[in-house]
Amino acid sequence: MKFEFYNSATIKAPGALVGAGPDWSPVTLKVRWAFLDHPTFGPTLVDTGYGPSTYPSPASGRSSPSGNGLPTRSIGLRLYTSLFRARLRPEGQIDAVLVDKGLTIEDIQCVIVTHFHVDHVSELRRFSNARILASRRGFDAVKRAGWRASLVHGTFTELLPPDLDRRLEPIEALPPINLPDGLGTGWSLVPELASLVPMNGHATGQVGIYIHSEHYLYAVDAHFVLGALDRAAEGFEPGLTKPKVALSGLPRLIADDIEAAETTLARLAAFKQAGGRVGLCHDPGHDPFDAG
Repeated sequence: MKFEFYNSATIKAPGALVGAGPDWSPVTLKVRWAFLDHPTFGPTLVDTGYGPSTYPSPASGRSSPSGNGLPTRSIGLRLYTSLFRARLRPEGQIDAVLVDKGLTIEDIQCVIVTHFHVDHVSELRRFSNARILASRRGFDAVKRAGWRASLVHGTFTELLPPDLDRRLEPIEALPPINLPDGLGTGWSLVPELASLVPMNGHATGQVGIYIHSEHYLYAVDAHFVLGALDRAAEGFEPGLTKPKVALSGLPRLIADDIEAAETTLARLAAFKQAGGRVGLCHDPGHDPFDAG
């Protein structure tokens, strides 16, 4: 099974704001998406990262309120992009990566959505023929959200395929599996190779990906920087329900459920204590699965 990360964009943010420590010096966060290939699913994406649907350039063409072109961006989405000011990386965009693999958008058979925040679904509308595997509970929460919640949590329905309600294949319907070292019950994606793991708190229905052979968990946005998880792991004691390092800064501000997010951090701390490896979407460092 092939599993590779690509960095679609970078965001500069004060370190203390994103949990990188007490220093307010800027850190450069990554916005990863993944390419997965296995005969069970065929060429598959895990999320889409940021792209021109969220950060259009003059070369991107005119917006299209329907079909698979660029969506018409709401005022909320425009405000969101003006606040975060991500810089797209052309070499990390989906099209560029697929060209290097001899593939096109039409060759992608499945998109796994870890959660519905904009930096994970920016280009989802483009995959009109692919299966979409995501949390039904997470999608239902996005549909119910008002404009304030959409802005705080970065969920904008104009980025989603108009027929997603019909096309979505719920992660919750996959076969359950007991996972090791405190990860609990997840869902089998590729038997004995990859499983999906609940990562509650940051977003309703968020899931991570556990790569069995590598004892590696892609924890997505459970936190933004690995340093915060390392501090939690150092302070972890069996039986505690919360880690020593509580959620703070921006991760706390945008969390859907702070208590659930801190419980997830405790699970990750236990997993790391047991020798597991963890990766995050936005960590500025090098991940063992980074390919570009």
